[in-house]
Amino acid sequence: MFEFFRLWLIVIGAGIAAGGVLLCVLGGTRVFAVMNRLIDPAFWDGLPDTPARRFRAWIYGLLGAIMAAWGLTVAILVSRAWNTRQSWVWWSVAASVGLWFVLDTGQSLRYRVFANAAINTALLVALAIPLAFTFGDFH
Repeated sequence: MFEFFRLWLIVIGAGIAAGGVLLCVLGGTRVFAVMNRLIDPAFWDGLPDTPARRFRAWIYGLLGAIMAAWGLTVAILVSRAWNTRQSWVWWSVAASVGLWFVLDTGQSLRYRVFANAAINTALLVALAIPLAFTFGDFH
């Protein structure tokens, strides 16, 4: 099961990285129209004007870059160091997941972007399962 959960985390990390690249490159396009419809009402009463759309595209670019870097880091860390079963590896992944979830979801709830909070919760569960099942292998 250890190898199964290692691969699970690699796939999730790679998926986060790929999603981040897509968001960075295509965040200001119609590809993310569904995401815009879910998030925009928290900030604009109607359609955002041109400066707001430009800001949204820019901030999606930054968010995507950070997601890509974090996902890639998780995937590499798990693919290269996970098998050593040193506790620092498990704690590095778990701490980054915990910090991301608390900060990102906290801000999403603060600004009433409930769709993002829901996505975060689903992703947290997907990350927590392999972390929970492998905890004993590291400690």
